[in-house]
Amino acid sequence: MLDDFTNEISLLKDWYNKTKEIVIKAESMDSLNKSYIQPLHELRYCLDHFMRALDYGEQTDNKDKIRESINAARSHLQRAYSDSIEWMLVNVTEEYRRILDNYTYEQIQGTFPEYYTKIRPELEALIQKVNNYKITKSVEEAANQAANQFIAEDIAVKLEDYLKTLHLRESSLIDAKKRYKKTSVKDKFIIPILTAAIGAIIATLVTTFILL
Repeated sequence: MLDDFTNEISLLKDWYNKTKEIVIKAESMDSLNKSYIQPLHELRYCLDHFMRALDYGEQTDNKDKIRESINAARSHLQRAYSDSIEWMLVNVTEEYRRILDNYTYEQIQGTFPEYYTKIRPELEALIQKVNNYKITKSVEEAANQAANQFIAEDIAVKLEDYLKTLHLRESSLIDAKKRYKKTSVKDKFIIPILTAAIGAIIATLVTTFILL
């Protein structure tokens, strides 16, 4: 009986491969080594529903139950996918906050200007996009269309690029901070001391000439 569901099973397989890839990427981008097991739960639920479909396939007159089980399995894969994307987004934004909190606005603006003009606005837009998807996917008739649009965005690739960009800019930010410290010491201590010393010398010379 499962031969009648070749297309549905093929679609389920595609979703599994996509979801498995995203789950692995989400784990690799977790720089803080925090565990997030919800996607794994969704994969387990997917397997459970698919095994039910196999059981129903051994019986007769169970097409509705088979279709229902396969659709439920795919829904769990879609949730695992979106949960993993959300976790990637959390990790990327947290990594940006963790690193950029060490620098001033001027240091970031001078070394990493695209953070303010491009990356931060796009991260905020992605957060909203994920939230909108979570709302839309709860509506059954729109779930598959929303899922296809969501996966077509290839948000994972964008997040990977943002993380790579941050790490590439980090050395420049460190150099900018060192230059700032040198300039700060010069402005706060060396220049005032030299100015005071020169002023004292000039005052001494003027006094000497006046006494002469």
